[in-house]
Amino acid sequence: MAMRINLGELIHHLANTHKDRPAVTVAASGEEYTYQQLENHINKIAHGLKALKNNDSYYISIMHENDINYLALTYALKKINQVEVSINRAFRGPALVRMINLTKCSILVTSKAHFEILQDVQDQLIHLKTLIVTDDVKGAELLFSQWNIISWHEILADNTQHITSNAKDTDLATIMFTSGTTGVSKGCLLSHRYAVRTAENMIAPFKLTEDDVNYTPYPLSHIGSAYYDILPSLMIGGRVVIRDHFSLSNFWDEIRHHGVTWFMCLGSVQHLLYSAPPSFQDRNHKVTRCWATPAPVPKEDFDDRFGLHLLPGGGYGSTDAGWVATPQWNHPGGKVLPHYQVAILDENDDLLPHGQKGEIAIRPQEAGVMADGYFGMPEKTLESRRNLWFHTGDIGWMDQEGHLYFSCRISERIRVKGEMVSGFEVEEAVLRHPEIEDAVAIAIPAPMGEEEIRLFLTLNVLSTLTKEDILNYCKKNMASFMVPRIITILEKIPYTPTGKPERCKLVEYD
Repeated sequence: MAMRINLGELIHHLANTHKDRPAVTVAASGEEYTYQQLENHINKIAHGLKALKNNDSYYISIMHENDINYLALTYALKKINQVEVSINRAFRGPALVRMINLTKCSILVTSKAHFEILQDVQDQLIHLKTLIVTDDVKGAELLFSQWNIISWHEILADNTQHITSNAKDTDLATIMFTSGTTGVSKGCLLSHRYAVRTAENMIAPFKLTEDDVNYTPYPLSHIGSAYYDILPSLMIGGRVVIRDHFSLSNFWDEIRHHGVTWFMCLGSVQHLLYSAPPSFQDRNHKVTRCWATPAPVPKEDFDDRFGLHLLPGGGYGSTDAGWVATPQWNHPGGKVLPHYQVAILDENDDLLPHGQKGEIAIRPQEAGVMADGYFGMPEKTLESRRNLWFHTGDIGWMDQEGHLYFSCRISERIRVKGEMVSGFEVEEAVLRHPEIEDAVAIAIPAPMGEEEIRLFLTLNVLSTLTKEDILNYCKKNMASFMVPRIITILEKIPYTPTGKPERCKLVEYD
């Protein structure tokens, strides 16, 4: 395809092309939207937001559960050339404050489900002026008296006419947060072209057609759901079933009910599906293929049990880098896309030969296919792009044919149930407790094929904190997927002579 189009015009083109074909089904309610109905809803939101627009609302943040309003809102913003700031709804405490304050967002779109989290930090959100609530606004004025509260019905306009966007496809469209390679979560600057290229490059490897139905229970604040699942489905005239969160008990029933033909299967999800008791219904579905990253269950066993084709890995990408290498139908290595260069580098940034492991480094061959840096963090942007290469913090290797293989991670990122967690932010949150002196978060292997968090910490001499107290504090002050599974209290955390935690020693700690 190699389309050069902004997302607002793309959704309008798809509505004109596919009109009455079903586009989106909401799993929980069974609501179904055709392409035209989806665009009509998008246009109502776009016109409403355009009327609301003020001089300091260029960035609009969204903290919301998966539903049709969230999906439509993301495209409505593209039509009126406003930047979506995607906030993972699980975040809370200092990480949440940083994300919203960094972009100086004056408008946040949310639902009552997040009122309690926002209450805890409302005095720290120094730029926020307006809260748009998509469901029940009852009581919001009392809880958040300093903000202007607007109900969703006030936003929805009667006008369903398309608003023509003059944005270039390389213009900024979305800010998505990632743990990056080190330190705090960073706002990746993603263009319209980034989204379109990512989605188009899903179509051929997965042999997608307009008859396919995708199922996505992953957060819309992630590139996985937004650009690996939903957008490619829409670009081919297919249908996508969105769910608010993954549920093992509902998974196969919904897959069967909605006629799903393909889905993305995170490593933990693959393990959960395979670990469930075998059933005579295991092959009673229309799914023909799925893909998993990482893939903790052997492909042959998974294929045989569920009667489908699991693409054997090989895909590689990140929010920072974009969709760099696509999985192949029957090959474990990833096929590097033509708009990227990939190199395997040693610690001196020298090129390593085929078959030798080193850091995966990337640079674009085309504008807009990678994140254009980190919002408000020029020094971190430059640091990650030294010597004209983006350094991923991941270890991998390439074979003689140029296939890319991911091996492991050297950065501070920890992959927990599909989420990329910044160990720094786990540490930052617990160190706010007055009785905790020092903290280090590390990755440990998870039984479901990904990673879990182990937290080492020291307490001040007068502290009476128990592990249960610390766990409860973590649950209140960080996203659920950031809460450590194991908490270990030490008298002293080991450090190197240069002042860095000796993580290798902590990894070996019993």
